[in-house]
Amino acid sequence: MISVLTITYKRHHLLEEAIESFLKQEADGEMVIVNDNPEVDYVYNHPNIKIFNVKERFPSIASKLEWGFQQCKYDYIYRLDDDDLLAPNALSNVVKTIEAHPDNEIYRSRDMYFFVNNVFEKISSNVNNGNIYTKAYLDRIEFPDKSGDEDAYITFGHKAKICEEVPTSMLYRWGMGTFHISGMGIQPNKIVLAQADKMLDRIKGVIQLNPHFDHNYYKQIEKAPNL
Repeated sequence: MISVLTITYKRHHLLEEAIESFLKQEADGEMVIVNDNPEVDYVYNHPNIKIFNVKERFPSIASKLEWGFQQCKYDYIYRLDDDDLLAPNALSNVVKTIEAHPDNEIYRSRDMYFFVNNVFEKISSNVNNGNIYTKAYLDRIEFPDKSGDEDAYITFGHKAKICEEVPTSMLYRWGMGTFHISGMGIQPNKIVLAQADKMLDRIKGVIQLNPHFDHNYYKQIEKAPNL
């Protein structure tokens, strides 16, 4: 089984779509959501979804990831950002790849479905095309004090045994009028976190999540390779 780790901050409308992509998976697993907006509690009752509403903001994205990884119960952990989506059959394809290529520390796809403003544009590639880490690997590495470019360091900075045979498993979404940390380049943690507060919503209180898709994402990629 696979744990899906999703860290989130002030983007519940995008988070709801990420959850929906998890609920559409055929393979069993869990989704672990880490929200460190102390002014908001996310609520969604599902046996395979765990939401941690942390009441103190993490000092960096990497520290938030490290804590989130520790809350996952399975030995393989898929990192899914709250503005991205799992492709159809993503988790079952991960399981098949692990079974066919055992003894690796990281499993990932060579590419991803790249969307701009919720419209499929092309097959592309990035540092995170849907990276799956083993717990043993995460336990042996040191996490950086970063809020940008942490993906590259966590994935490629420790001479991991990497298998890139997972069929395209992630829809990477850009634009949508929201804040993307990766668009800031390398900046100090305080600047990145302050920019998120400036640009993202200021809703407070308890939010009952309603998982759903706002667009026909899966229909758009039906004719793309690797589906």
